Amino acid sequence: MINPIVNLPDMVFTANQSFPFINVNGQKCVLLSKMKNPQRSGEVKYFEKYFEERGYKIFTTPEDVNYFESMGDCLMDYERDIIFGGYGYRTDEKIYEYLNEISGKKIIKIKLQNPLLYHLDTCMSIINRDTVVIDKSAFDDETLKLIDTLYTKVIYADSEENKKFFVCNCHSPDGENVIVQKGSEKFKSDILNTGLKLIETNTSEFIKSGGSVFCMKLMYY
Repeated sequence: MINPIVNLPDMVFTANQSFPFINVNGQKCVLLSKMKNPQRSGEVKYFEKYFEERGYKIFTTPEDVNYFESMGDCLMDYERDIIFGGYGYRTDEKIYEYLNEISGKKIIKIKLQNPLLYHLDTCMSIINRDTVVIDKSAFDDETLKLIDTLYTKVIYADSEENKKFFVCNCHSPDGENVIVQKGSEKFKSDILNTGLKLIETNTSEFIKSGGSVFCMKLMYY
C-alpha cells in the first residue's frame, strides 16, 4: 500500500501514475507517467519510490513526450501479452514508440474519438482472452472492426449507462469475476448472460472526480 499524501486527492486513482510490465528478459519494469494536469504531477514520485523498493527497473517518460497517463490509456491483454495504447486527450501518441522499445511488446494504438471518454479505461475493459467491454462512441470504424476480430464476445455498453455508472471502467482480476459500480441494468444483464460473475460496489463519490473501479487499482507483478 502507498500512504495518501496531503494535497494530492487524485492519488487514489492509482492506474494513472505508472505502467508496470515484464520486459523480454523477464525483468520487472515500470514506466512512470507524465501527468497532463499539473496538480497531479506530484503523485508520480511516490509510485517511483514504491517500485524502487520492490526491485523494479525504472523508466521515465522521455522529455519530447508531452504527457502519458499510464494504465489510464495503456491496457494490457495479459493472456495475449499485447498492449492497447489509447492516445489523444491525456496521452501523447509518441510514448508508444518508446514503450515498444523498452518492453518489446506489441502495441495496438487507438486514437480516442470522444472527449468525454478521455482515457481508454473509460471506454474499454478487457475481461479475458475472449471478452471485452467497449463504448462504441469512443472509437472509429476501423478500431471497432479490429476489436471484433480479436474478441469473440464484445459487450457494447450503453453510452448513457457508461456515463452514469462508468461500466467500461469495470475490472476483472481473474477473467471470471467483474467488479463494477452498482446500479447498471443493461451491463449487469450482458455480463451475467456471458456466464461471468458480477460484483457490484459503490464508487459514486469517486465517479464525481472522473474515475471508478479500474482507475482505483493498479495491477503489477
